[in-house]
Amino acid sequence: MTSIKNKLRSEIAKEKKKYSDDELLIMSEEVFSVFEIIGKFAETKKICIYNAIPGEVQTRAFVEKWRNEKEFYFPVTKEEEIHLCKIEEDTEYCKSPIGIFEPVGEEFREYGQLDMIIVPGMAFDRKGNRLGRGKGYYDRFLKKTKALKIGVCFDFQLLDSIPSDEYDVKMDMIVSENELIW
Repeated sequence: MTSIKNKLRSEIAKEKKKYSDDELLIMSEEVFSVFEIIGKFAETKKICIYNAIPGEVQTRAFVEKWRNEKEFYFPVTKEEEIHLCKIEEDTEYCKSPIGIFEPVGEEFREYGQLDMIIVPGMAFDRKGNRLGRGKGYYDRFLKKTKALKIGVCFDFQLLDSIPSDEYDVKMDMIVSENELIW
């Protein structure tokens, strides 16, 4: 199964290269325009969201737009696990060993208080399966909370089927620039 997943990761990475950073930014805004119409979003107070790397659905504009109405928490990777840090206006960031700019600050451990987790992925399928980068960080983290799990992606990352096993955590919902799947 690992070789199939790696092949899918490679195919999606090639597809991403067909788009400029500006095109992906516009597509990201479209993803969050669809996201904002979700009824559960209006009720949400505490959101775990990722700090996007190039090629992922970009999150910065969304966080800035809603910063005064919602509490946002970014993942921080420590010893192959995800921990969370609340994002404040003056939050500082440092580059992690895996190349992601992560917040520096007090760790948030009350995962049960999260209302929603916005999850990146290399690809998703219409049954809620997610293909990550292969390290299992998100799958281990998502098992620790009952918060609504929403995968965000571009249309070209939506596949008919993704192989999954007992370690993979399904999404409750998937949002792309043209689709809302639940």
